[in-house]
Amino acid sequence: MPSSLRWAVRAAFVAAITALGAITAITVPGLSMVPFTFQVFGVFLAGGILPPKWAALSQIVYIGLGVLGAPIFAEGARGIAVFIGPFGGYLWAYPIAAWLMALLVQHSRGKLRLFIGMIIALLLIYIGGIAGLMLITKASLSHALLEGVVPFIGWDVLKAVLAWPIIGQMHRWVEKQSEPDKLSA
Repeated sequence: MPSSLRWAVRAAFVAAITALGAITAITVPGLSMVPFTFQVFGVFLAGGILPPKWAALSQIVYIGLGVLGAPIFAEGARGIAVFIGPFGGYLWAYPIAAWLMALLVQHSRGKLRLFIGMIIALLLIYIGGIAGLMLITKASLSHALLEGVVPFIGWDVLKAVLAWPIIGQMHRWVEKQSEPDKLSA
């Protein structure tokens, strides 16, 4: 199988994981209007196991399918309204966050680089979320932080902790399966 096809299959798999993470959403009234999801877990996997272009493409495919009508956004939502709605800013950031994280970790499998990559990816997602909340709902910066970031910090740390060993295992598996892919990815 050509290496580009292998990476495309892996990217599709990560897009599916991101979609599954969105469908398992929980909104906690009184805590935040933004649903708690596992989507960031998918972004972490994309950035941790795929080359940069495939990491970004995995998230673009996920977003594209949702915009086109697949019910794969948080709580089964779908369509362009989600992408341009108050929570769209998080979605806007997913491809960029995945790409940058992958760029940081692609040539080094070191734990420090992975840790820094996850932090930067999460900060980009938070910035996108804050921007979306502020632009669409006209929320103040402090309100956007309290509504769209603060309640999620612990939850997102948990996702990073869960993604960490999976990324390590996937690196070992991919290296065993596809030594020639390193040159063509």
